[in-house]
Amino acid sequence: MKPQKIPYLTIALSMLTIACSLYVNFLISGTLFGKIKYFELEPYGGITFEHLWNWELWRLFVSQLIHFKQPHMFFNVLSLFLLGLILEKYIGPIRFFILWFISGVCGTLVATLTVEPPWNLGTGASQAVMGVAAFGAFLFWKKIDTTLRLKVVIGISVLPALIIDLIYAGHPKLGHVAGFMTGWAISAAFLHKSKSTKNSKHDKLHFQ
Repeated sequence: MKPQKIPYLTIALSMLTIACSLYVNFLISGTLFGKIKYFELEPYGGITFEHLWNWELWRLFVSQLIHFKQPHMFFNVLSLFLLGLILEKYIGPIRFFILWFISGVCGTLVATLTVEPPWNLGTGASQAVMGVAAFGAFLFWKKIDTTLRLKVVIGISVLPALIIDLIYAGHPKLGHVAGFMTGWAISAAFLHKSKSTKNSKHDKLHFQ
């Protein structure tokens, strides 16, 4: 039995999120956990469609690292880390990054459409976490990984966010839904690619 590969990208994204989010909070408030206003994140990576029209593409990545509330950031990091420990090995770091990034971008941009300015900044990793959780759900649905630990981690990652959405918004937030649906679509594409290249020794997908 081959030893499980270290999820280097998962570790890197988790550490980078903690570092960037706390650093930005420090720049704004003077402390790592100081109270800040949501629109104060705009100079540091908060994103709207207007920023994209101005070709500020760096925000697509940075917006997923910074957070309005640091406890929320730590929950997102924990969710991403637990999911990545299980899931990165199936598709490798490059495709795992694609899954995380595209799910996060789509979910974040959709989320900006549901809030009035100046509160319509897209920030945080919740949407990306939903996309990664969708990959885990897809593996479970396809009976590729039906382990109890995967089910528990998916529940930890999705249910608290869903409950909070229902309490404060009365429905799942569109950004979270968009992130999950994007992750599901990417997962289906990866699985299709895996099946079409399963006889190639250069195949980097490891669905079992």
